[in-house]
Amino acid sequence: MTCSARRLAAARGDLEAIQALLGAALAPQGIAVTVHQRRECLLLRLQCPTAVAAAIVLTLLARELISWPSYAHSNILITAYQDSKERWQEVLDLTHPHELQRLAKGGHLRQNLALPRKEEFGIPVQPLSPRDWQVIAAGFGLSLLLLASEQVTFLLSPLITLVHEMGHAVMAWLFGYAAVPAFDFRYGGGVTLHGDRAGGIVLLIYTGLLALAYFYRHHRLTLACLGVLTLLYTLVAFTPVHEMLFVAMGHGFELIFAVIFLYCALSGWGCRYPIERPLYSMVGFFIVFFNMRFAWQLQFNPVFREMYLMGKGGMDHDFVRLARDFFHTDLATVVGFYGFFVVLTPAIALLLYRYRQLMVYLFVRLFIFEGESHRRRRQTGRR
Repeated sequence: MTCSARRLAAARGDLEAIQALLGAALAPQGIAVTVHQRRECLLLRLQCPTAVAAAIVLTLLARELISWPSYAHSNILITAYQDSKERWQEVLDLTHPHELQRLAKGGHLRQNLALPRKEEFGIPVQPLSPRDWQVIAAGFGLSLLLLASEQVTFLLSPLITLVHEMGHAVMAWLFGYAAVPAFDFRYGGGVTLHGDRAGGIVLLIYTGLLALAYFYRHHRLTLACLGVLTLLYTLVAFTPVHEMLFVAMGHGFELIFAVIFLYCALSGWGCRYPIERPLYSMVGFFIVFFNMRFAWQLQFNPVFREMYLMGKGGMDHDFVRLARDFFHTDLATVVGFYGFFVVLTPAIALLLYRYRQLMVYLFVRLFIFEGESHRRRRQTGRR
């Protein structure tokens, strides 16, 4: 059944079609939807994997509902549950289409996710629950056990190598160089092969930025951000800075992935089963401790440092190139800064988790409110 046919069926009161449409609308949040009916009232039971603000749910539902030609019910009673406990309850009135339009444009989200006042920025939005602390402790302990075994560390090191080379490859593609990450079976570790810059790739990136600017042409704030992003990209792409980023983001991507794993562990984002959270935590902390040990050995172990300075296959390692070619300093300084960022990695993941509602608001403010509202206005005009 097509989406249009399903909306026609939902307008006639088909509960199966209603559940499919509303479930698809809330799927990005990982929310499971169960639909029931009581006279002219539609009952929605939401099973949320993590705490989700009612404003976000109402906005997503309204964006789907305004596409229906009519409604077989007068209102919708929405009850959200998390861990079998009721978290909140809201009612959507389907007899007032203008109210649905306001919700779809983010009116409720503006009201409930307004930027915190200056004195509220120090207050954590999402406190750590006992379950979160258990996940952190489990991942912390398991990662130390893995790192204590050289055999297990050797088996998991290809994961870090793959992420490292992906960082080089992503930076290369971003600045116009076709690149392929690969394992180095001759000297060990990995290698990223790339050719000369292809103007077509850079042109494609600028085309994408221009398309975004056209789509959000009515939203001044988003246009301003896109303009700043385009200017920064231009300054970096056509100066030696992009070469520095290509070299640095191998190790940088390792820390980025550690942040992603730790955030997934704390928030449960993308997790379908409870066991996934401590596993994410374990992998995230393993990457952090692996890089912490690497930086420590490079800084304080003379034998390890001399082997690193020798390079491999006639090529210098990343930190040697950064220190010599870009920062014009000694290796110890570059490694010291890297060690600082390694230690900072879990704190960054924690901040992202605690202030995630603020990030959701900023994302919605930039990319949903105006772009979505103008798209809906165009659709309404065509009707």
